[in-house]
Amino acid sequence: MTRPVSSVLLVCTGNVCRSPFAELLLRTRVPGITVASAGIDALGGDPMEHRMAEEARRRGADPAGFRARQVRGEDLAADLVLVMSERQRSHLREEDPSVVRRLGLLGHVPELAAIAARQGPGLDSGAVDRWTRQALPPGRDVPDPYRRPPEVAAATARRIESLVDQLAVLLTATGER
Repeated sequence: MTRPVSSVLLVCTGNVCRSPFAELLLRTRVPGITVASAGIDALGGDPMEHRMAEEARRRGADPAGFRARQVRGEDLAADLVLVMSERQRSHLREEDPSVVRRLGLLGHVPELAAIAARQGPGLDSGAVDRWTRQALPPGRDVPDPYRRPPEVAAATARRIESLVDQLAVLLTATGER
């Protein structure tokens, strides 16, 4: 039995750049779903990195009050868990093998959108499960802008924004079912 995707967890390494940026954008674009972020090696309690925080503000998302946190076992119960790199995906699979059919790369969202489009509007657990079983193209990691020049943060922000916008379309259609 499939069920609509109503919760998303975004994961990166330190939880100060990529995953909080994606979390804030997705929350802004799709109110009403549960969105969280965490890190596999989080800089616990740290605010969002200043360059990515500025990129978030430019897009209408407010990073005030954000604090990095370590991913916990209960976080992995989300309907969809998206990581920024293959290394993070491998880490989470090793930590909790039960997440494997809900776990994928943010960089592979276009393939998820294609699968969801074939079954109708919205995103459900069946589409996510089919997506995680596919062999997907390599080279879709989202680059880490931490302690890199401002142009890297800007490029990473544009990439994440494009992927989050595609995901938001799917999740908005899910809510309209």
